[in-house]
Amino acid sequence: MLTVRGIITLVVLIVLFALAVVWISKNGGWKGEGCGGNCASCHQRCESPRTTDKDPPQT
Repeated sequence: MLTVRGIITLVVLIVLFALAVVWISKNGGWKGEGCGGNCASCHQRCESPRTTDKDPPQT
């Protein structure tokens, strides 16, 4: 049976994992859209963003 210390440790680990998942998803996620350490490519992408079907041109 788990002790109080074991339960607290387990809860802390679950909370940290959940926070890591939220942080990763807000910063580019698993799609490979993040900078990967190359800030120049991120700046270039922001200056001339690609249009997709999700973002129709605004008139």
